[in-house]
Amino acid sequence: MKFWESPIIKSLGWKEEPKGIAKVMSICMLIVIVTIFIPSSILENKIVSTITWGSIIIFFVLLAFVFLKRLFSK
Repeated sequence: MKFWESPIIKSLGWKEEPKGIAKVMSICMLIVIVTIFIPSSILENKIVSTITWGSIIIFFVLLAFVFLKRLFSK
């Protein structure tokens, strides 16, 4: 079974596999959601913290890019 067809992903509201920037943004969002359920002792690790914050930063940069692209395409 493909990752995007799993029942967990369907329950998050994704009906089909995202493409392009949306795929990167959804993976970043999944990383952050998964880190919510990780015990805090593991989150104090620098590598895990860097991955989490990197995912958050990448998500918001891509979100701003999509908004600006839509704003200037009109």
